Amino acid sequence: MSSTQIVSIAQIGAQLDSVLQRDADASVVAIRASTKGQWPEFLQRAGRRYNLRWCESRLALREALTDLETAGAGTDGLILMTPLRDTDVPWDVAARLARARIFQPKGWEILREMFGAKETDARLGRYDWMPDMLIDSADGEPFTPVPGDFLDLKTAWREVFRLCLGLDATQSDAAALMRWAQRPDLPVLLDKLAPKARRDILQWMSSHAGPAGSLIVRCIEAGRGFDAASLGLVCDVVFSTAAEGISELAQAAVRMERYAADQHISVSEGREWASQATRLLEHTSPEDAMATLERADAIMRELRVGDFAYRSDWLPRGFEQRLARFAQVLSEHVSTPTDAHAAQLEDATNAVTDHHLAPSQPLRVERVRMARRLARWLLRAPSATANLAQHIATYADDGAFVDWARFKLLGGDELPELSAAYASLRLVVSQRRDQLNKGFATTLATGLRESTSAGERVLPVESVLQELVGRLASSHPVLLLVVDGLSLSIFRELFERPERHGWVELAPEASGKPLLGLAAFPTVTAVSRTSLLCGRIAVGAASNEKTAFRTYPALLHHSGTIHSPKLFHKGDLSAGGSLSAGVREALANASQKVVGVVYNAVDDHLSGPDQLHQRWNLEDLRLLLPLLREARDSRRIVIVTADHGHMLEEDSSQIPGGINDRWRAGSQISDPGEIMLSGDRVLTPEGNNQVICIWSESARYTGRKNGYHGGASLAEAIVPMTVLAPFGVNVGDWMPAPPQQPVWWDLPEPTSRPAQPTPVTRTPAKRAPATPAAQVGLFGDEDIPVLQRISAPEAADWVAVVLTSALYASQRQLAARVALPDEQMRTLLHSLDERGGKLTRAALAQRLGIPELRLGGMLSAARRMLNVDQAQVLTVDDASDTVEINRALLMQQFSAPLAGDSR
Repeated sequence: MSSTQIVSIAQIGAQLDSVLQRDADASVVAIRASTKGQWPEFLQRAGRRYNLRWCESRLALREALTDLETAGAGTDGLILMTPLRDTDVPWDVAARLARARIFQPKGWEILREMFGAKETDARLGRYDWMPDMLIDSADGEPFTPVPGDFLDLKTAWREVFRLCLGLDATQSDAAALMRWAQRPDLPVLLDKLAPKARRDILQWMSSHAGPAGSLIVRCIEAGRGFDAASLGLVCDVVFSTAAEGISELAQAAVRMERYAADQHISVSEGREWASQATRLLEHTSPEDAMATLERADAIMRELRVGDFAYRSDWLPRGFEQRLARFAQVLSEHVSTPTDAHAAQLEDATNAVTDHHLAPSQPLRVERVRMARRLARWLLRAPSATANLAQHIATYADDGAFVDWARFKLLGGDELPELSAAYASLRLVVSQRRDQLNKGFATTLATGLRESTSAGERVLPVESVLQELVGRLASSHPVLLLVVDGLSLSIFRELFERPERHGWVELAPEASGKPLLGLAAFPTVTAVSRTSLLCGRIAVGAASNEKTAFRTYPALLHHSGTIHSPKLFHKGDLSAGGSLSAGVREALANASQKVVGVVYNAVDDHLSGPDQLHQRWNLEDLRLLLPLLREARDSRRIVIVTADHGHMLEEDSSQIPGGINDRWRAGSQISDPGEIMLSGDRVLTPEGNNQVICIWSESARYTGRKNGYHGGASLAEAIVPMTVLAPFGVNVGDWMPAPPQQPVWWDLPEPTSRPAQPTPVTRTPAKRAPATPAAQVGLFGDEDIPVLQRISAPEAADWVAVVLTSALYASQRQLAARVALPDEQMRTLLHSLDERGGKLTRAALAQRLGIPELRLGGMLSAARRMLNVDQAQVLTVDDASDTVEINRALLMQQFSAPLAGDSR
């Protein structure tokens, strides 16, 4: 320690601790200090109080000792701070001092004692500033004792970083260094360091933080430490493999040198810097990282390469550029739907969704995904629809999902070009939808007039009580949940994953498809809901519905008069903001066989503001989840249906003629978008069996609202009629329904069969020579198998080759009772192969005709049979929710004869 350096209180305390370790009874300790410091009046050590006195002379020393002898209680000892040397102290004074001497604080000696060490690494000698810095930072607290009584170089540096700099030295890589460089107080922290200490610290950081460490240290030295992580993100663009040969990026690499104190940045250093920066951000929340990301965008502009930000998975401007690229490709595809444009759109979508900012903008990303789905749908030829049943089935299995997707695009995007692309897409989809609506309305008019059946899968709403509720109530308590105005598209969004809430969607075994409902006409509450709850075509209000529901014969037959069917309307559901006690009691009562609930959230939404993005989620609909929870706990079957659907406002025009949204009385059609409906299932509030309805989605009679109903479009006329059962409840001749999403919903149609990878076969690996202990490989010393390429056998029916092979027979026998039947395995393999070897779980379950919740067990059995010796033939990617088959490896395994086979 320099003779002019002020002794800190931490050094005083450390010196006192050192003395007390040797002599616990020491009462007077003298410590040499060249200058008086700002010390406290006393120190507490080992439960004792030591007063501090500054003594510039021998006389001052004597006076302090005399005061100690005459001091009262509360003083256990004395610390004498003095500039005198041992030779300047009289013998009688020295005799009263601990060890009869004045202690000169010696950094390394004190530090060894604080670490419990006897020896010190010789390499620490060059860092003469380190002991005082560590002692001061420790503030009297001892360090963790070092093993072997030896204070090594690494341990000392670790404590310097931890205590003095606030840096975790166990992670002293470039990523940790960049995080440390972002500290707001870093300039002040560095300014407090002595010049030599600062130089040594930065040099140590530079040499121990990897190839990019020196560049980051240069940034810190140049006062640009906060930019270090942002510069790393810029390096991800400027020094990427894809940047090779691009002159603008090469020039930007040269301009970047000014940010690193004019030091040249090599390609390898730039890529390492980029790797460490992205590693840092992967462990940083988007909110905390935003300043870094925005600064990186600014640096890209300063380097005049802002237009290349789309090459980064991190930059905010890059995310916007990817969206702009998506808009361009989408517009081209909408103008001319082709396989080539569709493939480009898939790539553009993946670029958006792969960006690290995508999760922070879920609504925008959802619209991108929905637009991609509609773009896939545009490539599909319209299904042939010769009769009413086909029109309804096509809408339920395909069109409802189109509506789900297209209505998510309403409102556009923040980017004008993307909003324009969405508008063009919606227009094309709406035009095709109008063609389908026209065909449906024409067929519907004939069907209503001639009382044509809509097919076994379709229930007219007035027959629901007789044919469905009464039938199910014979064996189970039932909840009929009528969601007023619930369209089939919104139902599919709401109940996309019913198993998450403990429910299984059921379908009749005969068809394997969920039932559907057909509204009464006009599709308004007073007609269609009353007809549904009365069990006959009728017009009325809530009071009529309650009476008719309570006395309906098919329901009373299973309920009895004591627990007759109960119907709850909107006003009955809530009490104090939660589900009412009356509803809870009715649902919990096993003797109450039939309970009906009318829920109005969807219909109420139609009159609301159209400036809001509506998200249809069970969690967001008040009272609905508590209602379903009560039904599930009481093991009730739930029938989810609606009186009618609706269509949302999308650039419709008002036409004259009616006072209601989309229907009017009369017998003469005055607009091409109208159709006349008549028959037994038509009843107006005035009692007429004839009505004019609008089938086109582009027209309405009344003023603009959020949505409309009353017309004859598919979205208004077709309603869900879904049966849900709690887990573990079996319902007669009903089966769990497979997922209902169409194939284009999750994956694109394969334009051509992808080339199969060349199969590989394993050969025994030669054991490598033992690696010396000091040179352990990065990934350990496990044997790495050598792979040799072989040609794949060709087979006309490759699945038959697999199923008839000796190895498959052996695997099937090993699987025993969990083995899949051959036909099920054939369907599984063909389904995957037809889609290029990959399907989502939902799409695969749909192909297999099973509910998705049962797919896990089937795939586990299939992998047990196909993945011989743990070869990755059949794989399930939980992250992307996809199932994939490696056909080449499968054929290699199962077309080869078993050992000892004579074939």
